[in-house]
Amino acid sequence: MLSAPIPENDDQRISSLRVMTLLSTPREVDFDRLTRIASRLFDAEIALITLIDKERQWFKSRIGFDVSETPREISFCGHTIAGQETFIVNDALSDVRFHDNPLVIGGPRIRFYAGEPLHNGAGFLIGTLCVMSKEPREFSKEDEKSLQDLARTVEVALDNRTLKATQFALLNSLVEADREKRVDPLTGIWNRRGLDELFERELARVTRENIPLAVGMADIDYFKKVNDTYGHQIGDEVIKVTATLLLNNLRKTDVVGRYGGEEFLQIIPGIPSEALPKFAEKILSKFRESAELKIPGGDMHKFTISIGFAMITPEKGVPIDRNILLEAADKAMYSAKTDGSDQFHILQLAANC
Repeated sequence: MLSAPIPENDDQRISSLRVMTLLSTPREVDFDRLTRIASRLFDAEIALITLIDKERQWFKSRIGFDVSETPREISFCGHTIAGQETFIVNDALSDVRFHDNPLVIGGPRIRFYAGEPLHNGAGFLIGTLCVMSKEPREFSKEDEKSLQDLARTVEVALDNRTLKATQFALLNSLVEADREKRVDPLTGIWNRRGLDELFERELARVTRENIPLAVGMADIDYFKKVNDTYGHQIGDEVIKVTATLLLNNLRKTDVVGRYGGEEFLQIIPGIPSEALPKFAEKILSKFRESAELKIPGGDMHKFTISIGFAMITPEKGVPIDRNILLEAADKAMYSAKTDGSDQFHILQLAANC
């Protein structure tokens, strides 16, 4: 195996990457959308947006890959950023650089790889858009051009990336190791620790600016039955699908995270109380349409969620008790489940709760 080469400007390149506040951050819809397109367009089991750090390659978005990072020295993408051209490996087993690579001889058993280097606004190569398959294959010139075009779209998304102010402020205040402690490893979205910190920041902001706030608690319907019937591996897949659908169907200004087990918290600032029912029904409709996965035997298992919302319009400068909001959202969620599941309930709270 030949380790990925280190560019001469690697220190400057890494410094430029870290300024972008991308490493060890939660999933973002714009990037997940592009890896899904890449997977479909090239009929590839694996599609990644990778960022090449000093000793690791970290995946900002991943399709078909179960880990969030791998060592840089064994990365295919580390070779890609050594040049400016599309990097293609048709059959890794017959390539001297990769035939004994752990990613080839072990999981995920990569055979084919195609990667396009990604530039940031400062002109540094920070990572790649890549697709991989478990079977050898050819990659035509037309395929190369399509991958290049899609990579340029990723670069535009990187340039236009805007995180909600409270999320950016939290991420910017933390070193990378501390960011990872606030991201759920199974789903790639915020975990409870990250949500708690964001909640405090958001409560302070809506109180200061006197804007409405909705807090939603979503729970997967009949989740215990899924685990008991199909096992925890399928249960984990249901949790991952739920995270993706919530992430894709909330607004960019909203926060979503896994609060624990099969529960997901949504922090939704600035939504008028009269708009919340339509917003909630849209989420439930998306689950009815798209929440499914293949189970042993080849059948499809469809599932739904129930959501409880606590809605408040604060008085300017009057503190809000976070626990009261969470308890109200939890109570509304259990009411929705008691009434038959696949529903939402809303509790309107007084401004001085």
